[in-house]
Amino acid sequence: MIDCLNISLNSTASSTFNITGECALFDFLVYTISMGTVSTLGLMGNILSFTILWRDQGKGATTYLLRALAVADSLVLIVAFPLFVLSFVFPYTNTLQTWYELYINLLPFLWPIYQIPYTGTIMLTVLVSLNRYMAVCKPFKSIKICSTSHAKRHVIYIALFSVLYNIPRFFEYHKIVECVAYNESREGYAVSDFGNNKYYRIIYNNILYFVLMHGGPLIMLAFLNVNLIRALKQQQQKRLEMGKGGYQHDITLVLIVVIFVFICCQTPTFIDHVLWTFVDSSERKCGHWHYYYTAISDTMAVLNSSVNFVIYVLTSRKFRTTLLTMCSGDRDITWRLTPATRAEMTVLTATGNGVHNKLQHNTII
Repeated sequence: MIDCLNISLNSTASSTFNITGECALFDFLVYTISMGTVSTLGLMGNILSFTILWRDQGKGATTYLLRALAVADSLVLIVAFPLFVLSFVFPYTNTLQTWYELYINLLPFLWPIYQIPYTGTIMLTVLVSLNRYMAVCKPFKSIKICSTSHAKRHVIYIALFSVLYNIPRFFEYHKIVECVAYNESREGYAVSDFGNNKYYRIIYNNILYFVLMHGGPLIMLAFLNVNLIRALKQQQQKRLEMGKGGYQHDITLVLIVVIFVFICCQTPTFIDHVLWTFVDSSERKCGHWHYYYTAISDTMAVLNSSVNFVIYVLTSRKFRTTLLTMCSGDRDITWRLTPATRAEMTVLTATGNGVHNKLQHNTII
């Protein structure tokens, strides 16, 4: 049993369970206010995206995959609330103390639970991009390998992989007892020897993380996007020569923005994983630069699961049209659209009979 009778006030102040007022304010602003706002708005956006895409169910694998992505993103945001948003309220405001004490005991389980849907979002982003690449660049092959039944099986595989891959994370922390005052101790959790093992961090948290969670998906998305843009430009030129609209440009913009957001949001997280391996642990404590960087990278990762609705609205005219239909309650809203949009919708209706056109125009996005 730990002896807290001889602890001095100075040593108590440096306890890993206590932080300065400046750090408490920083955590409250970044995690509770910023991340809480982003997560709330993102969850609402994901629900709207799922609802809109649900109206298009049964019309293709891409729509099904986008709905699955909305679900995975929503799970990330839901777990982010107890893991990040609520846990930093008490140190600054002295409210929600009961939750804070419970959080310390739940942390070893909340972290891997958070990582499970987080892994799923990345895998699903790659899968939906691959599906779109096949539909545009290899439309006849995609009829067989990109069906809705195949997509459902792939989503199940991703779900199983996300769970199995993150099982080791349940062993990254262990229970400790820390002195917090004279003759007073508190139970909590710290990084275990297993979680702090250098080889574990190099192989699992860096190499595998880079291949499966960041570098590998990023390289694949870049490859798919380059080929997709090239194919769509060729198709757009042909459509313009035939006097038809360029609706598929919307899809190109969606993928470009998704990849750009992925790069911006996931790169800081990967760098943070590398830093946890090679930077001294003292830099992780309150007041040091790594402490602040980790908070920013956590927020960026959550932001990645919150912005898809905004991407769809900004880059997909058909998504905006469906959203307007749902919000207005009108089945026919063409009178509210611009002449260019009405003309484009007319072209899509007139050219949607061939196999190729069915593959290109069977989804909302």
